[in-house]
Amino acid sequence: MTSAPRPVAGTPALPIRTARGVLAATFALHALLASAPYGLPALLPFLRRDLGGGYFEAALVSSAFLLGIVVGSPIAGGAVDAFGVRRSIVVGTALATATLAFVPGAPFLWLACSLLVAAGIGYSVLTPGTNAAMLAWFAQRRRATAVGIKQTGVSVGGIVAAGFVPVVSLAWGWQASFHVIALFYAAALGIAWITRLDGPSGPVPRAARPSLRDAVTAMLGDRPTMLLAADGFLRVGIQYAFLTFLIAYAIDSLHLPVTWGALIYALAHLFGAVGRVGWGWTSDRIFHGRRRGPYAAIAVTAAAGFALLALVGPLHWLILLACVAILGLSAAGFQGVGLSLLAEIGGKRAGAASGLVNALSFLGAALMVPLCGQLLDAGASFATLFAILAAMSLLTAAITLALPSTTHEPPAHVAR
Repeated sequence: MTSAPRPVAGTPALPIRTARGVLAATFALHALLASAPYGLPALLPFLRRDLGGGYFEAALVSSAFLLGIVVGSPIAGGAVDAFGVRRSIVVGTALATATLAFVPGAPFLWLACSLLVAAGIGYSVLTPGTNAAMLAWFAQRRRATAVGIKQTGVSVGGIVAAGFVPVVSLAWGWQASFHVIALFYAAALGIAWITRLDGPSGPVPRAARPSLRDAVTAMLGDRPTMLLAADGFLRVGIQYAFLTFLIAYAIDSLHLPVTWGALIYALAHLFGAVGRVGWGWTSDRIFHGRRRGPYAAIAVTAAAGFALLALVGPLHWLILLACVAILGLSAAGFQGVGLSLLAEIGGKRAGAASGLVNALSFLGAALMVPLCGQLLDAGASFATLFAILAAMSLLTAAITLALPSTTHEPPAHVAR
């Protein structure tokens, strides 16, 4: 490790200002902030019981947060490019913290969902912001590994959510889980405040930043970015459908207790963490920084896992665990490679590109989760649902192979 670069005049002297420190901070941000998007699926059995409805009504609560990400991501990505990473994440996290704290006291379901939409808007700045931070701090040959590590925080957050949400909800009601989530968000706000997320030299001078309108317009006309958006629409939709209904599958189809369903949900996140780092390391070291081949292989692996789960998953609990492990590695562990590919294709407009793709990706999740719930309410089996997800995973592999190959480029800042 070399000594940290001296900040330019006007850059705040923040405590966390090395490549390793920033990587640790972004890992923590993802772990803490994942408590909302991955805590909400864990609430599905409790919401379904209290609302007295089917899968569709309970899934709407989770989709409200995802809808906020859809609405906020294009603006959030452009804001990262226009105003800097640290400032954007601080403001977004503050908004999410405040709105999540008010959800338990909402007297009406529509008001709670509206607050969750606002929280999702605040959360939406996280991925484009931390993607831009990795682009500034790490060279291409190390970037997918770094992105995989920071995205592993998402899996850690999911594992933690799988542990505390059922326990807290059983003891004090599902509303109490939101108080815990709001505390996690407040801690993330403090970490973002003290971390130099914009790169070794601080934020880009305002005059050198692209305008929000120009950046988004350029992304809409860029074929590789739009292919990644279509890919993300499907992959993130598949990911959230798998994770949202995994507990319900364990409880309603396999007749396991809630605690066992939570453990299976945590296992999926655990293998998701392994996949994020493992696939990223493979792309960096074995494929020498190339992304397209590994990204397509991840999709094919997910398709195989869903097909196996649809055909033989319920036959034995060991087969079920193997399927969950495969799908954790692939359907929930693709971001290390995918987000590196997105940042490299976006280049100087990495924030806007991430924001646009993030919006369309979470639109896929916001639509797919309630639609899958509607499918199950209409009488379809879980095997049918998993077969559909397998076919969609193969489609994402075809989209990936239509992307251009990534090439090496000299990074603006190299972490040594």
